Amino acid sequence: MAHFKGTYKLDTSENFEPFMQALGVNVLLRKVGTTTKPTLKIETDDGKHFKFISESTFKNIKTEFTIGEEYEDTSPDGRKTKNVVTLNENKLTQLEKPRDGKGKEVTYIRELTESGDLKVTCILDDIVATRLYKNQHVS
Repeated sequence: MAHFKGTYKLDTSENFEPFMQALGVNVLLRKVGTTTKPTLKIETDDGKHFKFISESTFKNIKTEFTIGEEYEDTSPDGRKTKNVVTLNENKLTQLEKPRDGKGKEVTYIRELTESGDLKVTCILDDIVATRLYKNQHVS
C-alpha cells in the first residue's frame, strides 16, 4: 500500500480549466484555480482516517474523512457535496456527488508516482484533467 502522508506543492496542471468550466465554476474562480499553486498536506496515522490540508494565497481548506465512509463537504467553488474515498493499492479514489442530487458527479484519483510525487486525475464525464504535486519531503 502506498504511503500518502506528506507535503506536496502543485507543480503542473493539464486540462484543468476545461474541467472547471464543465463543472460550472465561474470565470473568476477558474482563473484562481489555474494560477494558484497550493500546498497539500496529507496526514494519516492509521491509513484509514485522513486529513487533507490545502493552503494557498486564495483559500485554505481542511478535509477529514475515513476510507469507505460517506462524508459531506463543500468544494472550493462552494458546491455542497457527498463523498466517499476508497483505497486500492496505491490509489485513493474519491467519488464526489452533489448533495441535492442535481449536478455532476466527479471522480478524483490520487496516486503516488515512482518518484514520490502525487498525481491527481480529475474526471468529469469525458473530460480528464491531471495535476502533479511535487513531494516537498518535509517532516
